[in-house]
Amino acid sequence: MAGGKETPRQKMIGMMYLVLLALLAMNVSKEVLTAFVVINGAMEKTNSAFSAQNDRTMNEFQKQNQMDPEKVGPWLQRAENVTNSALATIDHIEYLKKAIIARTEMGGKDNDDAIERYIAKQTAEGIPEAEVWDLGLAEAKDSYDGATRILIGSDAASPKDVPMSAIELREKIQNFIETATNEIPARSRGDFDAGITFDDVQVSRSGETQSWEAGNFYHVPLAAVITNLTRLQADIKKAQADALTLLMMNISAQDFKFDEIAVKVIPNSNYVVIGDSFKADVIVAAYSTTEQPQMIVGSGVDTADGKMEVINPMEDTDRVRVENGVAKYGYKVASEGEVEWGGVIRLRKPGGGAEDFISYPFSHSFIAAKPSTVVSPTKMNVVYRGLDNPIDVSVAGFSASKVKATTTNGTLTQKGPGQYELKPGKGAICKVSVSVETEDGTRQMGEPFEFRVKNIPKPEPFFAGQTGSGAVPSGALKQQTDVKAILQDFDFEGVKYNVVEFTINVNKGGRITNLTSNSNKLTSQQKSLLGNLARGDQMQVRNIWAVGPDGQRKSLSPIVLDVR
Repeated sequence: MAGGKETPRQKMIGMMYLVLLALLAMNVSKEVLTAFVVINGAMEKTNSAFSAQNDRTMNEFQKQNQMDPEKVGPWLQRAENVTNSALATIDHIEYLKKAIIARTEMGGKDNDDAIERYIAKQTAEGIPEAEVWDLGLAEAKDSYDGATRILIGSDAASPKDVPMSAIELREKIQNFIETATNEIPARSRGDFDAGITFDDVQVSRSGETQSWEAGNFYHVPLAAVITNLTRLQADIKKAQADALTLLMMNISAQDFKFDEIAVKVIPNSNYVVIGDSFKADVIVAAYSTTEQPQMIVGSGVDTADGKMEVINPMEDTDRVRVENGVAKYGYKVASEGEVEWGGVIRLRKPGGGAEDFISYPFSHSFIAAKPSTVVSPTKMNVVYRGLDNPIDVSVAGFSASKVKATTTNGTLTQKGPGQYELKPGKGAICKVSVSVETEDGTRQMGEPFEFRVKNIPKPEPFFAGQTGSGAVPSGALKQQTDVKAILQDFDFEGVKYNVVEFTINVNKGGRITNLTSNSNKLTSQQKSLLGNLARGDQMQVRNIWAVGPDGQRKSLSPIVLDVR
C-alpha cells in the first residue's frame, strides 16, 4: 500500500485487501471474491476523489500562471510533467484491467479483439455502457488463468518480459516515480514518498518469497488482480497529489516580503442609487513601506497575447506619487461621462537587480458628472401636441449611454446623449419612464414622469401693423406685401404658423370688392386695390387660413381697418 498521509478510509481498504489475500491463500469460497468487488468499488471512488483533487491543483497552477507567468511558468511545467507521467501510467493500467477481464471472459490472444467482443456481449445483454467494466458483472471472478497468462506466463520464477506484462507494469510505475521525484526540487524531495515498493512478497508461513510480479499476479484470481491494479492506480494518484502539493508550495518560495497589512474596500461604483444595492470587495492588502513601486498610467492596459502594454501612457508623471510603498494617482476631470483608466504597477523582484521588475496590470472606471441643481416647476409640466418637445434625461451616477427613456403616449426620439424629442399623441397625459443598465440588468428608475399635453395656441393674424380692428394710414397700406400669423406670448422657440390663404375685402363708396390670395403674399390685384383707398374707406382681411407645425389648417379671426 502507499505510504505517506492516508485517510482512515484508505487505511481500512488496505487492511481489508490484506485480509482477503490471506483468506484466498486458504482457498476460501467465492463469497470472499465478492468482497473484492466491494473493495474495488471503494477504491474506484477514492480514485475519483484523487482525480478531482489533482484537477483542482492544476487549475490553481493555471490561474497563478496567468497572473505571473514568469514566476509560475517553470513550476507549472514541472507539474504538467508529473501529471502527464501519472496519467499515462494510470491509462496503461486501465487498459490492462480491461484486457485481463475481456480475455479471461472471452478467450483469445488479441487484447483489442477481446475487448470489443466483451463490450458487444455486455451491451447485448442490456448492460449500460458506463457499467460494462463493473467487476461485479464479470462471470469469471474466480479464474486464476487469465491474469497469469497475460502478466506472468507459465513460470512464476521467471516472469515473461513482454508488452502488457507485470514487468512492463513495474517499469512504468518506476518511471513515474522517477519523473515525479526529479521534478521536485532537491530541497523538498525529502518530503516526498511515493509509497510504492517493489520488494519480494512472502507467499507462505515458512517464509517463502516470490518476486513482486509473481507475488501479486501469479495464480491469483481475477477479482483480486483487478482490485490490486485499482489499488496501484490509487497509489499513483496519491503520489501525484503529494508531488503537486510540494510543487505548489515552492511557488511561494520567492514571494515578496511585506511589512504592512491594511483593509481595502473596492466598491463596484462610485454612485449608489436609492433602491439599488451597494456592492464592494473587501480585501486584506499587504505592501512594503520600504520598497517603492513604479506605476505607469494610461487610458487602459492591453494584456492580449501575453502583452502588458499601457494604452496611451500619460506624459505627466507628476500625477503619480508614491508614499510608504503606496502609489497614489489623481487628476481633475474635464469632461463628463464614463472615464476608463488603468496601467501597471511594477515591483522589483525579490533578489533581483535594480532593473529587474514584475509588472501587474490593473484597470478601473468611474462616472464623471457635471455639478447640477435641479429645480422643477411641478405645476407647469406641459408638452405641446404637434411639436418635437426637447427634454433632457439623466440619472446621477450613470453615464448617458446607460440611460434610456420611453413614453406611453406619442413618440420619444433620442437626438444625443441624454437628449430626446417628445412628440405627444392624442391623450391628455404623457408619461416618460426612465431606466438604466446596471450590472444586474435593466432597472426602472422611480415612477414615470408625467406631462400634461396641450395644443399649440391659436395664432393671431397680423397685417399693416395691426391685429383685430383699428385705423391705418392709406400710405401704410400701399407698402404691405403679406399677411402674417403670429403667436403672442408663446415662448417655444422656432414655432411658426404660415398663412396659406386670405381674402381682401374693400368697401369704397358703398362698392364692395373681394380678392383672394392662395399664399401669404398679396397679389398684384390686391396691391392695386389697396393703393386706391382713401380716407374714410374701409377694408378687411378675412377668411384667413394658416398652417402650423402640426400640419393642420386653422381659421384665424378677421382684421378690420379704417383708412385715415
